[in-house]
Amino acid sequence: MRRTLSKRRMLVATAAAALALGLTACSSDDDGGEEAADTEPVAQSDEAEDDAGELGGDADDSAGEEEEEPAEDEPADDEPDDAAEGGGDTPEWAAAVTTPGEKLTTLEGANFEVEIYQVGVAPSPKDGLLVDPDSNQPVLAEGDDIVFVNYVITNTSDETIPMSSSLVSVSAEYEDWPYLQGMDSITDNDLYEEMDVNSDGVGARRDDGVYPLGPGQSIAYGDNFMYRTDAAVIFEATLTPVDETGDLVSDEQQEVTAEVTLS
Repeated sequence: MRRTLSKRRMLVATAAAALALGLTACSSDDDGGEEAADTEPVAQSDEAEDDAGELGGDADDSAGEEEEEPAEDEPADDEPDDAAEGGGDTPEWAAAVTTPGEKLTTLEGANFEVEIYQVGVAPSPKDGLLVDPDSNQPVLAEGDDIVFVNYVITNTSDETIPMSSSLVSVSAEYEDWPYLQGMDSITDNDLYEEMDVNSDGVGARRDDGVYPLGPGQSIAYGDNFMYRTDAAVIFEATLTPVDETGDLVSDEQQEVTAEVTLS
């Protein structure tokens, strides 16, 4: 009986020890699993951040490249009309602007203005072309005083004005002028140069016949006619723009006038 009980006790003890070892092993496995669960996501998060950083860098680089492409196209979109560029204040096709004399008046249109200056007086070097039908004598004879005036024309709008070679045409006529034909003007390049007045506002002719005047830009040219102080002069400025082919757009023609007495 004693031997039998001892064997049973030994079996129970052995089973208990085995159970204890089993529980310890399970406990160790569970702890290891929990540690793995705690540590593996951290490693994955670091890798994800690295991948995200690389992707973000690639995305930033791609975005940078995409942002640089429009910058290359911008000059083409914002490029101004070369013909209207010039030196900034004057179109490249125009004669240099001169502003001699004393301002008489300013004509103001919807998108332009004409400043009129009285420059100087000089004797006419020759007879004019207009002849009085009653006396058969030239209306403007050699030696008669002629006055030079200068017209400074400026685009006062925010848009380019396409003009013909006539630009803004300015005429002058005394209020009591008795003839159907306009007043005589003397052609003499030396006199124009002496007065510092352009005989023509165009410095270089354009093949397309379009003379663009950009916003804020100015051109200048002048004229001469019989000098009088006993009657007012009526100045009239006419602007007829053109289309892209150089044809006049008569529906948009403007005419502005002013009356002034010379000094």
